[in-house]
Amino acid sequence: MTRAARRARRGFTLISVLIAVVMLSVGLLALAKVQTSIVRTQRETALRSVALSVARSYVEEIRSRDPWTLASEAPVQVDLRGQVAVGGPLTRRTIVIQDAVNLLRITVQVDYPGQRQPVQLITMAYRG
Repeated sequence: MTRAARRARRGFTLISVLIAVVMLSVGLLALAKVQTSIVRTQRETALRSVALSVARSYVEEIRSRDPWTLASEAPVQVDLRGQVAVGGPLTRRTIVIQDAVNLLRITVQVDYPGQRQPVQLITMAYRG
């Protein structure tokens, strides 16, 4: 058997195995970091969706009221269903601004933990 043939049959060297293990480790660490990021983003998206739902339902509740009785409301803590709850995870506030003689701009803002931006919904009400 020639020298080249013997060299081809010897198999992997320790260096090549170590390089393969290091490359595999780097890949697994990158995968773990991406997984953590995905879980965090999914949690934030779920909270934002709940905050949007709370804001929508409160806007509908406000729109069903008499426009002459509408006024700004101080921030209040609410639960995930929008019900007032001490220590609730969400904070809801309402801002009513008179844009014209009979026109109100109503902003419902819901803050949630870990937010980048609060959820804000704006609607208009006419005092006829």
